[in-house]
Amino acid sequence: MKNIIIEKRKPLVEGSNILNALIAVCMLLVLFSVVSCSQKTSELNSEWPTFNGDFNAIRYSPLTQITPQNVESIVKAGEYIITDTVPFQSGPVMIGKTLYFTTGFNTYAADAITGKLIWSHKFKGKGALLDNSRGVAYDNGKIFRSTLDAHVLAFDAKTGKVIWDVVAGNTELGEYCCAACLVWGGKVYVATAGSDVGAIGRVMALDEIDGHRLWIFDIVPAAGPGAETWPSDPNKLRAGGGVWSSFSLDTETGLLYVPTGNPGPDFVKDYRPGDNLYTCSVVMLDAATGKLSGYHQFVPNDYHDWDMASSPILFSLKSGEKMVAVAGKDGYLYGLDRKLVNVKYKIPITTIFNTDAPLTKEGTRFAPGTQGGVEWNGPAYSPALNALFVSSTDWASTLKLGAPEMLLNAAPGKMFLGTDNGFGDLDPVEKSSGWLTAVNAETGKVLWKYQAPKPMLAAVTPTASGLLFTGDLDGNLLAFDAASGKILLNKKVGGPIGGGIITYSIDGKQYIAVATGLNSYLFKTVFGISSIVIYSLPSKN
Repeated sequence: MKNIIIEKRKPLVEGSNILNALIAVCMLLVLFSVVSCSQKTSELNSEWPTFNGDFNAIRYSPLTQITPQNVESIVKAGEYIITDTVPFQSGPVMIGKTLYFTTGFNTYAADAITGKLIWSHKFKGKGALLDNSRGVAYDNGKIFRSTLDAHVLAFDAKTGKVIWDVVAGNTELGEYCCAACLVWGGKVYVATAGSDVGAIGRVMALDEIDGHRLWIFDIVPAAGPGAETWPSDPNKLRAGGGVWSSFSLDTETGLLYVPTGNPGPDFVKDYRPGDNLYTCSVVMLDAATGKLSGYHQFVPNDYHDWDMASSPILFSLKSGEKMVAVAGKDGYLYGLDRKLVNVKYKIPITTIFNTDAPLTKEGTRFAPGTQGGVEWNGPAYSPALNALFVSSTDWASTLKLGAPEMLLNAAPGKMFLGTDNGFGDLDPVEKSSGWLTAVNAETGKVLWKYQAPKPMLAAVTPTASGLLFTGDLDGNLLAFDAASGKILLNKKVGGPIGGGIITYSIDGKQYIAVATGLNSYLFKTVFGISSIVIYSLPSKN
């Protein structure tokens, strides 16, 4: 009887193996289907959720529909025209099917395909020295932004209704905000500026729900580590360290990377002997507590207005090494380890001369000038090419040092420069130019360079198709072959481009949105309308 049972069980075991094999194959097919569906969903709808695309701030897009082969055929899909004449520098954010962007006080939501206005909010803020804003942050159905009179607002992303409005700085002390917020872990990260008017830059975290302050970090310390790098004389005003652009954040370590601006007075280093920490640096803060975790100062005791004005970016090399790339107004691109201790390379990316010459009453000419180097739009990284890309301005300045007495009555809220000619006399605009530089992210070797006839201020955005997008002050959208530097598109889209250039997909179609209309006395641009212009490939009939 046993033998009969055994004989009958043998084919059952073999059948089970076949059945198990079939189940395994089916599971693999289901898994492949899920992955394939996920990839298709990613291609169908791809957002641009932060100022620089993601928390790492590398500005890389995985989209591949617009390619080096078809980019010349893109057409205008939509536009939203801003009625105010502003130095438009906003980096648009795209969530769902909506673009969000800002001016110094106003906030806009527009259809990401047509540009049609969905809602706008006009904030009745106090006057400010300038009118620019880098943009918004998004989380949990809310939009967050700061203003030029240091308010921070939260909006319902769908309706534009104000959820909360808190004050993050004191305008009477020269404090204002222009950096784009970042939101993570229930916290809204905000920073103030005002280095040039006697203010201290501050970084803070606000509660996402109601805006109450959770922590604050003073970039110019009054006490503790770093305070000894400033004069101890209580009659000397301490100022500087304002934040101009945005942040990056390592979500694995919970560390916030903050770029900081110049010390004050901008151009009189003898007024403030010492390194003047933590100005002209990238500081690393614990995102939960605001505690200083590390820093790297690139320009100690700065006297050229050489801010670290743009966001540092966080990336991993193909070898797995984690890196930080930083580009400043001093005209260099730096590659550092993630702890900001070791500088792996330091690459000049614009003309640099006369940097150590003392400023004199008669005038000292140097480059990068006060509007030179890398401004508010910093480096980008392509993991596909293991390459960094950064634009820069080539423009010298001549500064005339003022009499020492002009700083005797220095006070927060007043111009705090120390010169007889403000931010200096720029060379004639005809002598200015711009650069776009591609660098091997592993070695720092320059791969290619492009020289533009005018300063390069627009954002730089690489894509997985091998394209690299940026713009120029003649109002042209530029597309390059990212590997070779060959120009594939030079398309007039509007006014001077100094804002964001982003790409996203909706319902399977890829779009490019460009912030045009940098109306700026500082950069001597031709004034005109400001707008968000949207492009895509032509629709198939």
